[in-house]
Amino acid sequence: MDTGIVPAAPRSIWAIIGDVFLAPTNAFESFKLKPTIWIPLILIILLGAIAGGLPYKQSAQSQVDIFRTSTTPDSPTVKAIIRRAQNPSPLTNTLAGAVGFPLITLIGALIALFFGSFIFGGKAAYLHVWGVVLLADLIAVIGGVLRSVLIVAKDSIYVSLGPAALLPGKDFTSMLYAILYYTDVFAIWSMIVAGFGYAAIFGISRGRGMTISIILWELGILVAVGGQLVGFSFAGVDVSFF
Repeated sequence: MDTGIVPAAPRSIWAIIGDVFLAPTNAFESFKLKPTIWIPLILIILLGAIAGGLPYKQSAQSQVDIFRTSTTPDSPTVKAIIRRAQNPSPLTNTLAGAVGFPLITLIGALIALFFGSFIFGGKAAYLHVWGVVLLADLIAVIGGVLRSVLIVAKDSIYVSLGPAALLPGKDFTSMLYAILYYTDVFAIWSMIVAGFGYAAIFGISRGRGMTISIILWELGILVAVGGQLVGFSFAGVDVSFF
């Protein structure tokens, strides 16, 4: 029997991207009808390259400053790190951003798929979950670009768009500072949006979607900060919680 109801036409990926920022529930419901990853992936690569490449001088200078405080300054490892940092290459940082950001989303989607499917009983294809991660991470990467512009303008890597700004004089050898540095407003915004996306794509409650997003966010912070501090400790740089 013809009910006369005409299904809504699938929306363009550009309309979906716009709604990610303004109306995430609508964005991911539309994405579920017409999932595509290519435009978000290309945007993540381009924005990641900009975010990584712009502050290459300031990033290198911070490495020099930190590793010069090493208790083993004559170590070949420390000398090599300082030598490389004193001759930074914008291409290296640009490529690191262009490759690093998409790689993070790939791994994040895999973890999200595990929790969404095996822990919470939802159903979704990996590529569709990856699309959700890419869309949500557009917010975080745009925040990274904005921070990079401010870093260049202020000629200092220690520019924060979050609570780390309340800890002047600290650097990445402080665990608290590093955690707060990565916990800026764009990262939190991205995490919340991702929660809406997981709920929609897996067909689970919003609370469970947010749980997946929070777990991923905390794992990301743990890996970023933990890896950084382990590297410093290995090179003889003193690290602390505060």
